[in-house]
Amino acid sequence: MKLLRILCAGAAILIPQLVLAKLPFSNETFGKVEGILDFCTKADPQSAPKYQAQKKALVKDATEKEVAEARQSQQYKDAYEAVSTELGKEPKEKAAEACAASLEGDK
Repeated sequence: MKLLRILCAGAAILIPQLVLAKLPFSNETFGKVEGILDFCTKADPQSAPKYQAQKKALVKDATEKEVAEARQSQQYKDAYEAVSTELGKEPKEKAAEACAASLEGDK
């Protein structure tokens, strides 16, 4: 659970900073953040539109080509898979709570 809190808190801190430029972060960071948001979409389906909005905000100034290229990189894929695997080990109820709490921190 500690890892889940750290990752969700990290996403809550990173997302507002990342929205300020095209893709000003590494493909690895992009993979981690999207992995967290996708995990939260599944863990907290009632708030799925909010997580999807955060994903769109991440790449709002980037071209579709830039985003597609980043997602095809091995760094993105490895980071996304690592985050998904780790978060998948958490109990569903606790994961949903942590994800919901991360949305509250964005207000």
